[in-house]
Amino acid sequence: MGWVFAAGLILIALLWFATWLRRRTIRAYLLTAGAQTAGISSEYRRRRRAPRIAVRYTDSAGIERVVVKSLVSAGDAQLLAKPAVVLYHPKHRSRSDYVLLGFGRQPQRWFPVEFAPRESSAR
Repeated sequence: MGWVFAAGLILIALLWFATWLRRRTIRAYLLTAGAQTAGISSEYRRRRRAPRIAVRYTDSAGIERVVVKSLVSAGDAQLLAKPAVVLYHPKHRSRSDYVLLGFGRQPQRWFPVEFAPRESSAR
């Protein structure tokens, strides 16, 4: 029975490593050859969740998108004063794992993001 537990742990470790390697590869590609565009940042609040930073940008296909970065510390609120820069993969524009967000003229730190849910106009 102990071998089943050990095999499960090895499987979980392999899945974690594969996910980590994939994210690192995507990040390396985006930093070297990704499309870059400017964005407009604003505070994003939904219901009772913690405030987050939303960035609106237009990709190379002319589609306006909104990505959201969660606030993880009080210092992140200062990022709203800096210009936002969005890196994305031109062929995978609609996938959030192919989008990175930075702040400042030449960002030194890049953050993963999620796409903001679209507002439903019909109720």
